[in-house]
Amino acid sequence: MSHAYGDERIVEWLRENEYHPRSPKHGSVSCMALLDDLLHKSDLFREAAEEGRIVYKEDFTVGEGELRWNVDLVVGPPEGNGQTAIGGDRPIAEGEPAEVWLAVDAKSVMTEHGKARRNRQRDINSFADIMHRHYPGSVSGGVILLNMAEEFRSPLRDEGDITDHVNIERLVEETVEIFRTIERSEGEIDPNVDAVATVVVEHTNIDDDEETVLIEEQPAPGEGSIVAYQNFLDILIETFEARFLIGEPPNMAQLREADTHRNELNERAVEMSHQMYQIGSAIEQDELEEADIEALQDTMDRLRTLLDEIEESHV
Repeated sequence: MSHAYGDERIVEWLRENEYHPRSPKHGSVSCMALLDDLLHKSDLFREAAEEGRIVYKEDFTVGEGELRWNVDLVVGPPEGNGQTAIGGDRPIAEGEPAEVWLAVDAKSVMTEHGKARRNRQRDINSFADIMHRHYPGSVSGGVILLNMAEEFRSPLRDEGDITDHVNIERLVEETVEIFRTIERSEGEIDPNVDAVATVVVEHTNIDDDEETVLIEEQPAPGEGSIVAYQNFLDILIETFEARFLIGEPPNMAQLREADTHRNELNERAVEMSHQMYQIGSAIEQDELEEADIEALQDTMDRLRTLLDEIEESHV
C-alpha cells in the first residue's frame, strides 16, 4: 500500500471539510500527517517510537505569559517510567513528554495574503524562539498552507461575501520566497527555525464544482526548493536523528543554564555601558555624584558574581 504524504492528505481533508481560520482541525490534520510521514520515512524515528523511547502530544502548551505558546505537535521522551501504551494505527504512543525534542506548528495563508504572510512569518520566528528558550536543543518546524485560489469564502464574513484574490500567482510566489529565505538554524542549536514547508493549494471554501487541488507547478516550490514538503521532511529527519537518536542527546538543563548566563551577561554589558556613559557625561559637566559611582560598582559586583557562577559551571 502506497503512503500518502502530508501535503496530499491536507488536500484530501480540505475537499471534504470547510476551512475555518478559528478552528484547529486543519492544523491537527497537517501535523498528524507529518507524524505519520516521519514514522514512514525514518527507520530510526519509527524504532524509537516502537520501543517507547519517544511519545507525541498535540496542542502542547509551552511557557507562560508573553512566552506562552500552544504547539500543534511535540515529540519527546516520555515522562516517568515510559510505560505509555501504543494505541490505534500509529506505532507511537500519545503521552506527556519529559522534554520536547521536536516541535511543529502548522499555519496558513488562505486569504488577505499581503497581511497574513507577514503575520505568519512573525509567528514562525516567535515559535522557534520560544521553543529555544524553554527547550534549547529542540528541533522546530513549520508547515505553511498557502492558498492560490482566485476567490475564497471566509466563514467569518457574511454569506455571499466572496474575496477575489487579485494577482494571486504573484502573491503566492512572493510568499513562498519569504519562507524560503527565512532565517534557519542549519543544524545548529540556536533560536531560528530548523525547517519550513510551504504547501500550495487551490481551495475556494465554496460549495461548487471547483475541486481543491495540490499545486505542484510554479509558483509552488520545485523539487529542489528548501521549502518543498519532501525536502522539509528530510531536514527534520536528518536534524532530529543526528541530535537525539544517534549518540547522546544534548543536555537541555545545561543548555538552559548556558542560555540564561548568556542573557545575563548581555544585560550586565548593556547596563554597564549605559552607566559608564552617564558617568562620562557627568564628569564633563562637573556634575558627578557618589551615587553614580556606587551604581556602577554594584553592577560590577553582580558581574563578578555571575562570572564566578559561569566559571564554576562551565570551566
